[in-house]
Amino acid sequence: MDMLWKKVHRFEEDWRMLERGDRVLAGFSGGADSVCLMRYLLEAREKKKIFPYALHVHHGLRGEEADRDEMFCRDFCKKWDIPFLAVRRDVKGEQKRRQCSLEEAGRMVRYECFEEQARRWNCQKIAVAHHKNDVAETVLFRMIRGTGVRGLSAIRPVSGTLIRPLLCLSREEILWVLAELGQEFVEDSTNEETEYSRNYIRNCVMPKLTLMNRKAVEHMAKLAEQAGSLSEYLEPVFQKKYEELVRREKGGLQMETKSFLALHPVEQGEMAGRMLKELSGSFKDISSVHVEAMLRLAEGEKGKYIALPNGLIAEKKEQVLFVGRKKELEKQRGEKKKKDFFVKIDKRELEEKRELRIRTVEGGVISFLLKEGENFAIEKRDCVKYFDYDRIKRTLCLRTRQSGDYFIVDKEGRHKALRRYFIDEKIPASERDSRLLLAEESHILWIFGGRISEAYKVTPHTRRLLEVRMEFG
Repeated sequence: MDMLWKKVHRFEEDWRMLERGDRVLAGFSGGADSVCLMRYLLEAREKKKIFPYALHVHHGLRGEEADRDEMFCRDFCKKWDIPFLAVRRDVKGEQKRRQCSLEEAGRMVRYECFEEQARRWNCQKIAVAHHKNDVAETVLFRMIRGTGVRGLSAIRPVSGTLIRPLLCLSREEILWVLAELGQEFVEDSTNEETEYSRNYIRNCVMPKLTLMNRKAVEHMAKLAEQAGSLSEYLEPVFQKKYEELVRREKGGLQMETKSFLALHPVEQGEMAGRMLKELSGSFKDISSVHVEAMLRLAEGEKGKYIALPNGLIAEKKEQVLFVGRKKELEKQRGEKKKKDFFVKIDKRELEEKRELRIRTVEGGVISFLLKEGENFAIEKRDCVKYFDYDRIKRTLCLRTRQSGDYFIVDKEGRHKALRRYFIDEKIPASERDSRLLLAEESHILWIFGGRISEAYKVTPHTRRLLEVRMEFG
């Protein structure tokens, strides 16, 4: 057991995962992997003087068994004096809202909870319990779906503030450590089901591969490590070439076909993949099949186009390969492009007249109504929003987006870039430049059709209220 702890310690040191005094939030399900992670963090608490915290996410599934898991985690943390929090999320509801698999919804919810609570506890690191078997399963899963070298890199030891100290251990080594410690853990009965792709790979495919070669997991994990190192080494090289060749146009990206075809096939794949990633926000749902389709398009006749994931379309034009969204391509074929919109709100005029009305380029009207008093009547409608007028210190304007735009997302004052909001909310790239905004310099009060900034919300102390209403026709 000491040998395996030393193995994890060396791995953690090599990747510089933990620093003395770090606050580390651990995802704690109560299963063997996360229990082993907690026991290692307890070792590190003594040796490196770190401060472990535990977060358990209850998915609202599996009934009493899930309640049992939460109680186990709570009792474990009480025994070892670890700050603990359990949160409950409706994963089935999230699955419907996000339109993804139940497994994917659970994963996204967990990581959102991890990041949120890490900020609340001021944790510098988030630790999760992935191990070598997880890496091997991910490699197989991505190979089956169709992936490139980047996809083979699978799960990395460190990704930003996220660390995986157990990535150097196999599942068998984890179970052996827990047996030696006499440490109990809980079992998730759904892990034995094979209806999910991951479970089928874990329970049906991996055992047969291990029979063929007992080091199958080790070899696949090593391949993932090498692919990850290669990708990291080449990243700045490819990104530099991408910035040289790709031009950002309204609603999409384009590259000269001649320059694209002159590239090495590896570079072509990278340029195509990066264009898709920039427009869709991630490499999710993008496989080698889509990259190869773009290569064939570039070699074909002009005027051809292909459908791609996330509502994207690639089109071969006269001298360029263009990637954008269908709506934007239709506009470029004959529709009149909308011009940028910018109108200042004269605060002095508003305070004198108490009401202003501004017509937009689409023919709608934005009305501003200034009210004084208290206990204001508030309508809950998407087309009308209310703001504490006295919190607005500078010039207001109605406009489209600009570089540096942001808004405040919570009462603690945390910022979120408007660009990130558009990506997270899956606002099509072709619509982002025309989305109307109410702004105080770079601070966005209201994204019309979306949310408002926390910084201007009405409170019981509000004495001057600004009502902003969007009217159509």
